[in-house]
Amino acid sequence: MSKSLGTGVDPMDLIKKYGADATRFGLVWQAMGGQDIHWAEEHVVAGKKFANKIWNASRFVLQNYALASSKPPSGKKPGFLGVSKPGFEELGSFFLASAADKKILAELRKTKKEVTRLIDKYEFGQALHLLYDFFWHEFCDVYLETSKKEPSVEVLRHVLCESLKLLHPFMPFITEAIWKHFGAKPLIIEKWPS
Repeated sequence: MSKSLGTGVDPMDLIKKYGADATRFGLVWQAMGGQDIHWAEEHVVAGKKFANKIWNASRFVLQNYALASSKPPSGKKPGFLGVSKPGFEELGSFFLASAADKKILAELRKTKKEVTRLIDKYEFGQALHLLYDFFWHEFCDVYLETSKKEPSVEVLRHVLCESLKLLHPFMPFITEAIWKHFGAKPLIIEKWPS
């Protein structure tokens, strides 16, 4: 984009057309380390589709939680993810009913470690690509599809909530809107997943 050549893009136009999260996604997605970004609006469109994917996956998890607990989730529940079990965040405290549970939790652990490393190195584009691949392919395409038969509600909620924390710097508005169904305090002040 060049101001002198008149090839600049007004981000406010993109925000009006696709939303703030999709615009942020498109910008960060293209920032892969070099100083120059070869701008393509298609990445903002991909951000809008990704936001839709996050929303639909969250609805699926919320619906399964509501069915399992026979009441809708509320941000007023005690403890992490509304469960007051000590050590709930640890892999060993989950009842792992299937190999799919073990696999998604291992992938989540690996993703959290790598995304944290990339963000610490200011490699935001690479971090977003990694998160996108994990959330869209590992969580939605593989794990959610397997979970449609017999969902592991605790694992579903844990993976979604940890993913929301990781995605929050890149897509703050949709993640915060979804988070209020899971957490008592705003996502922006939640502890970074470790």
